[in-house]
Amino acid sequence: MSKILVFLPDAVSHAIALRQPRLHIGRHSHNTIALPDPRVSGVHALLQRTDSGWWVEDLGSTNGTWLNGKRISASILLPDDVLRIGGCTLRLLLSADQPRKRQPPNDTDQFHEALTLPADFAPTDLMRPGA
Repeated sequence: MSKILVFLPDAVSHAIALRQPRLHIGRHSHNTIALPDPRVSGVHALLQRTDSGWWVEDLGSTNGTWLNGKRISASILLPDDVLRIGGCTLRLLLSADQPRKRQPPNDTDQFHEALTLPADFAPTDLMRPGA
């Protein structure tokens, strides 16, 4: 079973088993992963299992969701990625039956970039019908 390591500011890190296919991350205690940090929105992000792995999506948070130092709206989450939400850092740990290594850098980087939406992503005139 996959787990996510959670590093809280000024606290001991811990691992959370990813048993459910959809997990909400946020400051409020009703989230699947509650992060007690004032920089984390009440309901901050969604972590969802897909056929190809784990997907993370920002849910309109105030301070954003950051993946490997870049603010994102949504992205696939790979084992070596560093996810930052408020002052908290999260890292994915895959179960023993899942591949732990990335594909060759060229393939993975292009695939990862293709599935990452920057936080400022918005439709352009070229994407609107009738343009």
